[in-house]
This record gives sequence, structure tokens and C-alpha cells, in this order.
Amino acid sequence: MTPRRPGPFPPIGNMAIPLGVWLLGRGRSEGINCFAPGAGALFAALAPTVALAVIGVWMAFMLPPAERIMGLVRAVVPLVCTLLQLVVSELYAGALSRKGLWTRYATASLWCGWLPLAMLIMAQGVLHLVLPGAAASSQALGGLAFGAQLYTLWLTWYVTKVGLVTTGWQAFVMTVLQTLPVGGLLWVLWLLPPHYNAVVDLLGLSS
Repeated sequence: MTPRRPGPFPPIGNMAIPLGVWLLGRGRSEGINCFAPGAGALFAALAPTVALAVIGVWMAFMLPPAERIMGLVRAVVPLVCTLLQLVVSELYAGALSRKGLWTRYATASLWCGWLPLAMLIMAQGVLHLVLPGAAASSQALGGLAFGAQLYTLWLTWYVTKVGLVTTGWQAFVMTVLQTLPVGGLLWVLWLLPPHYNAVVDLLGLSS
């Protein structure tokens, strides 16, 4: 089955990015048209991750020497994982002859990548209000994180399918190719000193 290009979407000014994230997060393909192609849009989408890494590195150097290495790892890992996924997706887009669509896809993917994290934070807040005791339990937090990860995988698949105009199977392959290297990197970081656990860190359970 030949993949379909998303239909046109009217201009929506400064709300283009939030609306695009909202639409794609709900499975609406026209949301991809809210994102601009080109290197400028891509660098703008990457800027928040770079800024957080720079701030994290600066703050890490203010920590005691015993904590400095862990602080540096925490600061740079999100950026490294993001860049790794961008490299993989660009190579795969080239293999599918979709290189011309890649910058807009990558821009949409970067902005949409914040959505599961925002949903996880809101879900934790709601859980804390409704069930204060349950919110502090590792089981509850683990369940929320697992749900957020499943949604992240679906969103990665969907944005790939829409943004690169691929079949569902091709988007699935992209999702696997992006997930495995990141998972392998985080596994290695957990095994080696300073034994950084990204899941525990994300849930705020680290000491």
C-alpha cells in the first residue's frame, strides 16, 4: 500500500509548533504541515536540548568533585541520545529516498519528543493530588513511566510514518533503529561507573 501524504493545513502563525505537536500527538497527520523544513527550523527545535545540556554542564562543575562526573553524565546524555537518533533517522531517510523530507520530519520529531515527558509530569502531579501515598510508590511511578515509554514509541512511529511518508512497516523499522542504539547506550552507562540509571533519574528516585 502506497503511503499517503498528509493533507494541507491552513497557516496558523506563531501557534504552529504547539498545534503541530498537539495534532500529531493525537494521531492527526495534518499536524506535520505545522512544521517548517530547512536547517533553521531544525536547529531551533534542537536548541532547547542543547541549552539544557549547557546549563547542566555548568551546574555540574559547581558540584563537589565526588558528584561532578555523575552531574556531567546527566547533563550530556539527553543531548547525545537526541543526536544519535537524528543521525540514524537521516541515514534511514536517505536509504528510503526521503532525504528531502528529513529536516521537516526531524523538526517535528524533536518538538514532539517533549510531549511524553510533559504528559508524564502532569500524570505524576494528578496522581499526587488524587492518591498522595500511591504517587510516592515506585510501582506507581514505574507504571506511569512504562505508559509514557509506550506512547513515545507510538509517537516515534507515527511521526516517522507521516513525516517521511512511509509505510507502517518502514516506520516500525525506523522506530527500532532509533530505539536500540539509545537503549544500548543507556545500558552501558548503567553498567559502567558512575552507573547512571536514566529511568530512575527521570522519575526523580535517585539519591
